[in-house]
Amino acid sequence: MITDYQNDHCRFKVCHQRGQILSWQPRGQADVLWCADENLMSLDKPIRGGIPLCWPWFLKGDSGDLAPSHGFARIADWRLVSNRQLEAGTHRLVYQLTSADTSSPHYPHDFCLTLEYLIGEILTMSMTLQAFTAAAPTPAFGAFHSYFNVGDIEQTLIEGLGSPSIDNLANRQRVQEPEQVMITGPTEKRFAASNEARQTVRILDKAHQRTIKLVQAGHSDVMLWSPWTETGHSLKDTHPDDYKHFVCVETAAISSPFANHASLTIFSDKEPQYR
Repeated sequence: MITDYQNDHCRFKVCHQRGQILSWQPRGQADVLWCADENLMSLDKPIRGGIPLCWPWFLKGDSGDLAPSHGFARIADWRLVSNRQLEAGTHRLVYQLTSADTSSPHYPHDFCLTLEYLIGEILTMSMTLQAFTAAAPTPAFGAFHSYFNVGDIEQTLIEGLGSPSIDNLANRQRVQEPEQVMITGPTEKRFAASNEARQTVRILDKAHQRTIKLVQAGHSDVMLWSPWTETGHSLKDTHPDDYKHFVCVETAAISSPFANHASLTIFSDKEPQYR
């Protein structure tokens, strides 16, 4: 189910069947990605952790009645079409999912979805959507649902999200946010991004004395999510104190659909960059 790799720059783990990276540990650092206990994982349900791809809708869609939640891509069987190590020591993994592999009455379209990972000193994930029978692919929504490993969520700040946010846990009220956002309870907030320009978000992980930098393109939104103490209660694939060690900063297409291409590049700097 899980395959371990190592190159000159990092260690990492992937689940080839799900086309999903679960772990990325640059040399000399703690893992940048958080993943649930392997003993709690099952291919019968989505794998919690790493970077699942939510596609072709987010949550249950605008109508609130689409199933499964977050689309079918994260529970589909992907095909590994390329697995090689480049001269610079970076691994390149390419996966594909097509309408011949999976189907849904909620997205009855011909498509070819390609996920590409470049995994080394930095981590880059990109998605490309192609149509088989139309001039352009049918619009789709979703997210790169990134789980980031932090030493202590109460010593973690997130900057670059912008303001205001739309707070899903407060009847979607618009909230003016500070430049640096701290999580102090259950959080589900959406921030507007531009899907025509690159955006940089920084996670200041004080407990691990590092800054995790996200550079995204092709997404209209960024979601900030933490279940807080609901972890281990409503989330059956987590332990009660897991919430202390992860935060989800999800680059997403919610207010506008994905373009044909979207990408996320992640850097991790051991030297603190706190203001």
